[in-house]
Amino acid sequence: MQHSAQQINRDEKQSDKNEKIRLYLGYAPGKTTALNGLLIRALGAGLKVKIILFSKCYENTSESKIYDVLKNIFKDKFDYFFAGVSRIRTDGSFRFFGDKDGWTNDDQTKLEQGIEYLARDISSGDYDLLCLDEFTDLIYHKEQRIKEEFAQTLFKNVHNNTMVVITGHLCPEWLKELATTIIVGKIEKHYQGYTKGIEW
Repeated sequence: MQHSAQQINRDEKQSDKNEKIRLYLGYAPGKTTALNGLLIRALGAGLKVKIILFSKCYENTSESKIYDVLKNIFKDKFDYFFAGVSRIRTDGSFRFFGDKDGWTNDDQTKLEQGIEYLARDISSGDYDLLCLDEFTDLIYHKEQRIKEEFAQTLFKNVHNNTMVVITGHLCPEWLKELATTIIVGKIEKHYQGYTKGIEW
């Protein structure tokens, strides 16, 4: 007789989990898309999932509406947090980290909130899957918005019940060494557009 995912004991589900940290890296599009597909699959398998989106905000991310739907359906299994504010200027241009206005007090406040959640969730064992979107650049970028020593401590203390999946463009070598899987995207051809509902 087949059993549903909800009937499987959580300890049994975790016993064969060998992966701890997975990285989706590179400048090719699709990293967050892969992350979203993975969290949907995990929810379908009965896992408890949380995603923290760094450098992004609710208003400028189309999937935020779907996160609300998922949270309503999977009330005790799914949560999310946007640890960023809008990076779109009033003239429609994008605020990059290296720009004069690339980092504001509002950016810092949201980041600190996200880090507080991350520090708790990564070591609590409350989540089977913890997704960290656009995280690696915050520790790789020359300004190091998240200090390397602090990040190293976090990822060396991932709870045994938890798998962490992280996206970003660039990544420090020490995090690559901790990772159990690294996937780097490659573009062969791109239309150079930025379409709502496709890229964001």
